[in-house]
Amino acid sequence: MKRLSPFLCALVGSVGLAVSASAQGTDTCTTPTPIAGVGTFAFNTSAATTGTQGQANAICNQAGQIGITLDVWFTWTAPSTDSFSISTCGGASFDSKLAAYTGAGCPGAAAIACNDDACSVQSSITFNATSGSQYTLQLGSYPGQPGGSGTLTIAVVAPCGGNTGPDVIVGDLQEVANYSASGGIDAISLGTYSCNIGNANLSWISSTNQHPVIGGNLYRYRVVSGSGRFEQIGMSWLKHGFFALSNTLCCPGCVGTDGTSLGVNCADPYTAGRNGTQSGLGPRFQVNAATGAYTYPPANPTWSGSVARRLQFLQSDVDTSAGVRYFGEGQYVTPDDAAAGNQNNNASYRELTVNASGSTFSLAGTTQREKSAIRAWPVAEAGVVLNDVQVPGDGLFIVGYKTTNLGGGQYHYEYAVYNMNSDRNGGSFSIPLPAGVTLSNIGFHDIDYRNGDGNASVSFSNTDWTVTQTAGSITWATETQAANNNANALRWGTTYNFRFDANAPPTNGSATLGLWKTGSPANMTTPVEVPSGGTFTLFCAGDGTGTACPCANNSPIGNNEGCLSSLAMGGRVRASGTPSIASDTLLLTCTQVPNGPALYFQGSGQTSIPFGDGLLCMGGSIIRLGVVFATGNTSAYPSGVQPLVSVQGLCAAGNVRNYQAWYRDAAVFCTASTFNLTNGLNLTWAP
Repeated sequence: MKRLSPFLCALVGSVGLAVSASAQGTDTCTTPTPIAGVGTFAFNTSAATTGTQGQANAICNQAGQIGITLDVWFTWTAPSTDSFSISTCGGASFDSKLAAYTGAGCPGAAAIACNDDACSVQSSITFNATSGSQYTLQLGSYPGQPGGSGTLTIAVVAPCGGNTGPDVIVGDLQEVANYSASGGIDAISLGTYSCNIGNANLSWISSTNQHPVIGGNLYRYRVVSGSGRFEQIGMSWLKHGFFALSNTLCCPGCVGTDGTSLGVNCADPYTAGRNGTQSGLGPRFQVNAATGAYTYPPANPTWSGSVARRLQFLQSDVDTSAGVRYFGEGQYVTPDDAAAGNQNNNASYRELTVNASGSTFSLAGTTQREKSAIRAWPVAEAGVVLNDVQVPGDGLFIVGYKTTNLGGGQYHYEYAVYNMNSDRNGGSFSIPLPAGVTLSNIGFHDIDYRNGDGNASVSFSNTDWTVTQTAGSITWATETQAANNNANALRWGTTYNFRFDANAPPTNGSATLGLWKTGSPANMTTPVEVPSGGTFTLFCAGDGTGTACPCANNSPIGNNEGCLSSLAMGGRVRASGTPSIASDTLLLTCTQVPNGPALYFQGSGQTSIPFGDGLLCMGGSIIRLGVVFATGNTSAYPSGVQPLVSVQGLCAAGNVRNYQAWYRDAAVFCTASTFNLTNGLNLTWAP
């Protein structure tokens, strides 16, 4: 087996960790770095100066601060005629600012888009571009703030006219209306601007069930006892559409109509006041969001007061503490969009702010199109993982999770399950538990139903799900449909949270989501982190609490991952199975890494020294286990015919061994190297 020095040489040869050129941005707009298409592009403003060009853009004015300092420049060529988002969200750790101009080279006119804070202090802009045309991008810092390195993500927001059939999205959350609180309950409504990005007209016929219904939701992110929580705190009834205008917002070339349909590439605005008109709001319970079918006219139970049917929330749920963030969400549901299979992009979110008294919400940042609000969780908190769970013949769930090291051998496990449009709903949620793990602070969070939004105009139950812990799992569940047709199921447009603390570090496992309505399949599974058997210990995190990462690319404390890579995440190594010489089922998994080669290796000792863009955690006798290519930002060893870890690592009972993955990065990120490493993992081999 190869020891340290030969091992390092072999890795460079076999995995190809060679320096490669990468877009970084240039300090002058006269010679901007050329980039094209969609994807992720590295940048570095650490050594940039502040030029004179592009410093007087009125739309860049933020709190009296005009201009973009420590700026670098790119010339981007659009790959198609579409609406594009260009963003540093999740890709930088400094207070960035971003602008776009038509043409190549130094700006000849005012910016066509500019943003300072779209997601915390990161920037995101959206604008329509023409295939083959060039646009100049200016990226720098908010005045007075330092620069840094990171990644710029360019993506198609709305493939205008490219999706088959009608396809309605929320192009903008344009307004907030605030109402007077009553009985401890407050309410807002959100103005929505729809866009048809499909290639066929979208039906918009009033007084029938052939028009969109429009809902709004409110989410809160905050840190509680050292770990983040992303929770839904508000939900509205549904506005019924009645006439479609032929405006232009998302796409060029609107094909206008007579108002009974939303034309191809057209947009239609609904103000916050219109979406909050109580007499025009119908309940959600009559809507099948998977098919878009609903009853018309809708049920109309009696109501009174200033908050009824609007986007309601408890006043006590409004936390004005520093660091607490809010996100509004709008969603459209309509039959022909669903029939075309385009219903999974119908929700968008936008960050909101609230005043010191907690009584008035306002818009912040920009609308994140085609992104449900749960996708703001990994923006607000690093290390969050989201998985799509598509139920066959039904709708979409999104399951998110995050494990936080609380110290003292305690770990917090946080899960959020969002039902976007499943008519079968969620009825249970289960996490496997190994023997010997002790849980504490077990929790559950849901959303309240009000005003008769349930079968027979009786509100759905607001009873919390019961929790059952056995020797092998913990399960939350509501009543079955047979027992109570108005049970507190996880219905469309809602997010429920499940959480606990455990005295065991995370490993890779699966959560089981039980579907509430009968059918096949009865449940769905999705990968998450779960408590391990306690035999694995994580160490050598690239979070700066020990050795600093090579270029201040430290990952967030508590994420249990390596130094940040060009993905703006640290690579994670985890273990599952049993490290036993007689029955070795150990599987090492590397996640949050760029697609490409990842080398797994074992060390008899531990260290923590800068190496490439990360930290080398292995010491003593080092053995190269093998290379597995990552796809979907994940790989695992052993794979295929590769030897077991105990065999390749020459392990014996009682051996204490350490494991780490070394991976090739997608671009030059912070040093001259093009490689990085995960955190380290320690375990003891059993007989």
